[in-house]
Amino acid sequence: MLRTDKIKFSYAAEEILKGIDLEIEAGSFIGIIGPNASGKSTLLKNISSSLKSDSGTVYLDSKLLNDYSSMELARKMAVVPQNTEVNFNFNVYDIIMMGRHPYQKRWSGVNKTDKKIVKEVMEVTDTLKLRSKSINELSGGERQRVIIARALAQKPGILLLDEPTSSLDINYQGEIYSLLNYLNQELDLTIITVSHDLNLTAQYCEKLILLKEGRIFAAGPAEEVLTEKNIRQVYKAEVLIKTNPLSDRPFITLIPEVNKFNRKTEKKDFKIHIIAGGGTAKKFIYKLENLGYQLSIGVLNIGDADWQAAKELGIEIVEAPPFIDIAKAEIKQNKKLIEKADLIILSDLPFGHGNLANLEILLDYPDKAKILFSNLKIKKRDYIKGKAEKIWNKLLEEDENILLLDDKNRLISEIKKLEN
Repeated sequence: MLRTDKIKFSYAAEEILKGIDLEIEAGSFIGIIGPNASGKSTLLKNISSSLKSDSGTVYLDSKLLNDYSSMELARKMAVVPQNTEVNFNFNVYDIIMMGRHPYQKRWSGVNKTDKKIVKEVMEVTDTLKLRSKSINELSGGERQRVIIARALAQKPGILLLDEPTSSLDINYQGEIYSLLNYLNQELDLTIITVSHDLNLTAQYCEKLILLKEGRIFAAGPAEEVLTEKNIRQVYKAEVLIKTNPLSDRPFITLIPEVNKFNRKTEKKDFKIHIIAGGGTAKKFIYKLENLGYQLSIGVLNIGDADWQAAKELGIEIVEAPPFIDIAKAEIKQNKKLIEKADLIILSDLPFGHGNLANLEILLDYPDKAKILFSNLKIKKRDYIKGKAEKIWNKLLEEDENILLLDDKNRLISEIKKLEN
């Protein structure tokens, strides 16, 4: 339906698009993504003919885009611009009726077909209740629906949208993408949208096109395009990618405090072994990893929240199956990592029969520096009739290398003291 062949485009001497080849089938829902200045909006404008490419060609239904008149093209393709501000104070009905212009002959005015189609698109976009309101009275989300309705009044086969949710709150963002999904699924409209929101496009778009510096870096289903490696290479960002359990699509989380201004790429010589579980360490694991410390962790049950965090960060883990006691082999492996470490951190995890060995092991290393979190009293974390509390008290009585910490916010500063 829509094909581009090696299109190039420049603003003055700066080349923005560097040979883009695309093929978009009828009925597709496509998301064009990429960092600022990657060429997303410029590509959309070349596809819509609002910008003329320096070289290369765009085909629409096997016909050169340049061979269409502006009126013919407006019946084939409609554009929802990034800026939806309207300079004149028209009411909603009149704004939407403007979408019928490509079908109206000079001086012919509005006919029954125009009115019928405008009513239909207002029903689809839930804008009938707004018909008499001034466009300038509307909220951002309402105005966006009106502009989409105006585009639909053109009865296009393709709808192009440039950042349709960029200035909207989370409710309206979901509303707009749900509307686009309906138009695509129920009305078989081809949707091509430019967006900075990776999660929204991942949830709704059938295919993503990832641009980098004016070229297609990756294209395909969201799970193939949105990988940690691709995002690192294109956006220079560190992210965690999980599967949304409701949609089975990728969901991206930016790793806290990891960016080009504070990320230390060089690993420190200082080694830290963490004993944790139940998600009690995942917040400070990210911080320590970001600061460049060499980390190991164990023993953790497979599937535990701390296990997941460590796995995603590539930290060395001693792991064990859930619901059974820690085995001798796992204790031995844990000891090897402890012996390499300069510091042991024990988080405020609860203790039961299954993980008591994680506490007992500290008795074997009285000469190792240790930080024990004590913000939650051991008595409240002991689920084995005082056995954990007894070991804890013995550690405090016999071990001179323990620092009790009741405030996790002090962890980094205390580690730096030990490091120096």
